[in-house]
Amino acid sequence: MIHRQVVWRLRAVGVAAWLCCLLTLHGCGRVVPTPSSQEQPTASLAEHDRLETTSPAAASETPNGAALTTAPGAERDRFIGPLADAYDRIDPQRDGWETEAIGAAAAQVLDRFGVSLQDRSESADADEIVTDRFTSAQLFTTDGSEVFRDELLRIVRTNPTRLSDTTGQARLVELRREFQAAFGPLQPTSIKFKVVKVNQAAGTSDVQTEVLFHADGASPREGLRELSAAWQVTWEQGGGQLRMTQIQPTNCEVVTKLHSTETTFADCTASLLASNASYHDHLLRGTDYWRSRLPRTFGLDVVANHGLAIGDVNGDQLDDLYLCQQGGLPNRLFIQQADGTLVDKSESSGTNWLDYCTSALLIDLDNDGDRDLLIATEARILMMENDGHGQFTLRAEMKNRAQTFSMSAADFDLDGDLDIYTCGYNPLDDRVRTGAMGEPVPYHDAQNGGGNLLIRNEGNWSFSDATAAVGLDHNNNRFSFAASWEDFDNDGDRDLYVANDYGRNNMYVNANGKFHDVAGDLMVEDMGSGMSVSWADFNRDGWLDLYVSNMFSAAGNRITYQRQFRSNSQDEIKQQFQRHARGNSLFQSDGHGGFQDVSVEAGVTIGRWAWGSRFCDLNNDGWQDIVVANGFITTADTGDL
Repeated sequence: MIHRQVVWRLRAVGVAAWLCCLLTLHGCGRVVPTPSSQEQPTASLAEHDRLETTSPAAASETPNGAALTTAPGAERDRFIGPLADAYDRIDPQRDGWETEAIGAAAAQVLDRFGVSLQDRSESADADEIVTDRFTSAQLFTTDGSEVFRDELLRIVRTNPTRLSDTTGQARLVELRREFQAAFGPLQPTSIKFKVVKVNQAAGTSDVQTEVLFHADGASPREGLRELSAAWQVTWEQGGGQLRMTQIQPTNCEVVTKLHSTETTFADCTASLLASNASYHDHLLRGTDYWRSRLPRTFGLDVVANHGLAIGDVNGDQLDDLYLCQQGGLPNRLFIQQADGTLVDKSESSGTNWLDYCTSALLIDLDNDGDRDLLIATEARILMMENDGHGQFTLRAEMKNRAQTFSMSAADFDLDGDLDIYTCGYNPLDDRVRTGAMGEPVPYHDAQNGGGNLLIRNEGNWSFSDATAAVGLDHNNNRFSFAASWEDFDNDGDRDLYVANDYGRNNMYVNANGKFHDVAGDLMVEDMGSGMSVSWADFNRDGWLDLYVSNMFSAAGNRITYQRQFRSNSQDEIKQQFQRHARGNSLFQSDGHGGFQDVSVEAGVTIGRWAWGSRFCDLNNDGWQDIVVANGFITTADTGDL
């Protein structure tokens, strides 16, 4: 899996480093064509139907690594000019970042430590992991203060304990037994470590790191168990080795699912969709598969930012699903049946657009009581009328200001019609997909993004651009991912919060249909990689609170706190970069129109690379929980670069 942490290193190294990677000893990859990869489909639905193969397993997501050959002259490993410099800087130690080299070495030792915890034979190479003076507090205890319990879950926060008197390899053996007692001897357990801070004491060989630890598996007497902790780990350097001398937990939380080893949620995708050919032939294919078969000009990109919409389109009181896809692949409308399964009605409903589509809304645009369809393509916003039975006709369209990533709707002017706000990312010109993540300048506070658009619904399928007229052109130059309408100040109209990638967010307060950006005044600019917005009254005080998805970067946290990071920059600039890597943010309303950042106290910052988040009451207890969707791109590892 590729993580957004690579931004911190790759931005510094530059594009030349990537070119160097292509010219290393292993050489450049050249795909030897196969019959399946030579198909040349057209942009018609019928032609795309002919792309279908017998089963998903029959087609590899990426070309076969065995078919890769070395380009002539690519065997060399010596370079000239900037290429040589960039290639050298890939190694953090040669680039002068000793703390990053230490962090990488620490991660390797921690991985061996994780293996040793599950080693029933106790034969792990302990002398490569710990020193003779190694000791620790209790790391895997399940005793502590119970902070939550219902019929399904028990959550315990353990209290710090003193360091054990046992030292060295004997203490490592004790930890192994403690871990196996917590998770049981039979069930497989997932163990993950993240090194998030590195501090090297001046004049000594000792190093301190902050480490995040996560393990999940089955407990021997109860059910599924998940343990998350933060550790302070002290290391000794010497003889070319890095070994642990002490582990002290700073916090630890244990979640146990009572009396069951079944997960709380089950993947029901196949049971709902498997009867459709499009599920097997299109939806089970990854972006890599289609990139090797469809021309890029159709509108394919590696990130594949495509959303979905849910709503009842045929009046049967069952929610249906509309799914946006890459360019060259038809969008899909799935109609829910009485038994809960979904049937593909894309073609017969007239909604199988082949354009590159990023988002959609199922909303009532004409106030006739049914859900109409709004679609964001690369160049246009499409408005389609529903006849009440799930048949759609294109009634209007509007040109985009930028590559639209998402849309939201509200009646901002209280005239009875739903209006639409579109979030623009890349500027709409011939550079739309030159970079998967855009080209932000500057990276941490970019103001060269695409413009957002407020579309006023004039009624009778007439729409106009009201962006400038209502004041929403102010600070309208960011890389916007998502926006959400809500009456945060309880004055009866809808205000607007916009989450922007690469910098500050916007909070537009609605004053009688005119908007003013007050994000800075209310301390909710949330300088980071904004990707989603969700509102809820999480503390039930009658005022709406705000949760914003960002990027948590372990690499960013390590690097931005080092003295050598941007050594010539002002402290304020460094703090902005540090904030950029912190993660998600929770802003609690103060009841007077302002907000307080309670993210750290609430423990909700680490959502990893968080594309989307939602407040929702998962266990029906009346309190709003948070669900975070995270990750990035996963492909088959062919061994080629």
